[in-house]
Amino acid sequence: MRGKFKLADDHIYKMPVHFGGDPFYPVRTVYGDNTGIKVEYETNEDALLEILPEDFELTAPHVIVLYMNCREVDWMAGGEYRLIQVSVPVKYMGNTDGLVGEYALVIWENKTCPIIGGREEDGMPKIFADIPCERHYGDHWFTVASYECNSFLQIDFQKKGEIAESEIAEMNRNPKINYFGWRYLPNLGKGGASLSHATLYPQESTVRQAWSGEGSVKWMELPPEKNPLQWRIIRTLAGLPILKYTGAVMMKAAARLNVGDSRTLP
Repeated sequence: MRGKFKLADDHIYKMPVHFGGDPFYPVRTVYGDNTGIKVEYETNEDALLEILPEDFELTAPHVIVLYMNCREVDWMAGGEYRLIQVSVPVKYMGNTDGLVGEYALVIWENKTCPIIGGREEDGMPKIFADIPCERHYGDHWFTVASYECNSFLQIDFQKKGEIAESEIAEMNRNPKINYFGWRYLPNLGKGGASLSHATLYPQESTVRQAWSGEGSVKWMELPPEKNPLQWRIIRTLAGLPILKYTGAVMMKAAARLNVGDSRTLP
């Protein structure tokens, strides 16, 4: 006898799809308590353009490394996870909308559920890494990313002073940011793609408290045997020269991810 399961056009599913899905509605998921460290640096423009899809224009030769400890995540029933995102400032050139924001080169996360949703539903380049909570010795804050006990990225932040409420109010004047990604699914049994396009994932962040300081990142290149699926990513990012640091900040914030507004870009 033939199976009875059929996909509903107005539902959204995650693999394996045959256990059912949910009716689509424009989710606005809230992250109530986030601690972040952001470090930005200038690098070689030509090297950066080599890994930026041609649909985007680089607006500055900068790399933005963002660590975020996400807590009180409503879709996880108040749960938590951590991420490290590496992005570059861009303008989308594939249409006339004039969209500007950040193109995510890679996002490491330490739990499976946000990786699955972010990849399948929002087209973001999420992969796994072990990411411990931020730690500190006095005003020196730090964390690290690793895979199978092999560290590949270290983030350090030396806290200097708290940012004034007036400056925080200025940060929050425009809380929206456009994150771009590239959703790709390979063909089965042959080369090429069954799906390949740019994506838009709008988000909002409201800063509650922030500190200025000096930040740094250290990439540790790994041989293929120590990270078989990610070593090219790490090697490429480690090969981007840090010409100078252009900013660093630590923050406490809340965020809203506008999942329902995610869309493909022509």
